[in-house]
Order: sequence, then structure tokens, then C-alpha cells
Amino acid sequence: MDFLELLNPLKYFSHDEYQLFWRSLFATILQGFWAKTLAVSFLFLAFWFGVRRQRFQLGLIYFVLSVAITYGATILRCLNLQ
Repeated sequence: MDFLELLNPLKYFSHDEYQLFWRSLFATILQGFWAKTLAVSFLFLAFWFGVRRQRFQLGLIYFVLSVAITYGATILRCLNLQ
């Protein structure tokens, strides 16, 4: 079996299921102006403190906060907590 065939998602899902997955994923990631603003701000702070100020722990905390804001709605919807 070819290695690229293993990576083909249409082998495991139908075309409609695959398309629905990506539409729902893009519909839930970074909804709203304030979520985008906070995520970008925290990402900037993560690089500022992690690279410029050499405070890696604080940079990592800001990076985790940025990822949580970015993907939080998707994770909650997948876990049916929202």
C-alpha cells in the first residue's frame, strides 16, 4: 500500500462528511472580534516575553492562553459542554 494512500482522508470518510467537518471547524474557530483580538494579543505577548525578554515560562503561559481562546469553542462543542 502506498504511504500517500494512508493519508487520504476520503478513504476513511465520505466526501460530504469530510466537507461538513471542515465547514464546522472553520465556523467555530475564532468567532467574533474580541476573541480574535485577545488571541492575537496573547500570541504577541507570548513571543515578546518568550523571545525578547527570555522569560520562557510567561511566554508559554501566554501561548497556552492564545491557543485556548482560539480553539476553545471547538473543543467545547466536540465535548458537548456548550
